[in-house]
Amino acid sequence: MTENAELNSHGTGEWGSRLLVVRPRGELDWESAQEFAEQVGAVVERCPDLVIADLSEVTFADSSSLHTLFDAHRRLSAAGGRLVVAGPLSSGVRRLFEVSATTDYFHFAPNAEVAAAAGGPAKSPTSESR
Repeated sequence: MTENAELNSHGTGEWGSRLLVVRPRGELDWESAQEFAEQVGAVVERCPDLVIADLSEVTFADSSSLHTLFDAHRRLSAAGGRLVVAGPLSSGVRRLFEVSATTDYFHFAPNAEVAAAAGGPAKSPTSESR
């Protein structure tokens, strides 16, 4: 579940845009899907330039969390923003992106600090240090 999830708001990143970070923890499954969707939706509603979904403390994620990330990506892109998924990702979370063939759809960074500092993503979750 998204127990102890955090929402961090940062004014301006080094590259000059508004940045918001959401940090869920534990399992993101059908039981916690609504809460995770609400958290991400609240972040997207604030129209930041960059949203970092820091999944480094997520041990499991299913298709409901993937759907939430798809929706956030779509909404942010339409508004001129960007979603970056940050790790390091657990093997189960990394596998979700690989099995769903979404590694080329989402932007990934090895961690939230790199995503924030660079303002941009790495290529795929498989390019992260393991």
